[in-house]
Amino acid sequence: MKPISALQYFTWSQFSKPSNDRLALRAIKKNKFRSLVEVGLGEGVRCERMIRVAQKYSGAKTIRYTGVDLFEARESSETNLKLIEMHRQLNGLGAKAQLVPGDFGSATQRIANSHLRTDLVIIDCGNQGDVFADEEFASAWKFLPRMLHASSQVMLFFPNDEYEVFNFLDVEDQLRKLDSGVEVKRAA
Repeated sequence: MKPISALQYFTWSQFSKPSNDRLALRAIKKNKFRSLVEVGLGEGVRCERMIRVAQKYSGAKTIRYTGVDLFEARESSETNLKLIEMHRQLNGLGAKAQLVPGDFGSATQRIANSHLRTDLVIIDCGNQGDVFADEEFASAWKFLPRMLHASSQVMLFFPNDEYEVFNFLDVEDQLRKLDSGVEVKRAA
């Protein structure tokens, strides 16, 4: 696959919709991220762009990408995204891509030990308002620290272009609050 041009990166990083995608692409370029985990693939556009930006700017020979989604088990009101089609799409990019069917809670527990030192974790929270009040989300959050390193980032994407960004210490702080029973709320 031909690398993206500087103009293509500029277009994606300035005009992609939703604007949360721009945030992810800029972070990948700035930090030279090469290991990506995405939970909730949406329409499947962001993943290809993230991989291609990482390939251009990370300097790594191989980009590691893992996508977690319900795929065929999505609700009928959501965009239909087939596992086999996404697999074909990502195979053509030259990245080490893995797709994991499931939700954030179940999949994070399964992949945490094999995804040590992940640079960027993106969690598309969909329409879920207060994610930290959700018991399944809170239990899955406990597995994130083992996947991260000191320079990792975790981005939570919400509707209406809202987001929260956590570094490794923020993730551990949120976990301590969850473990101690302190009510954790979104910053927004």
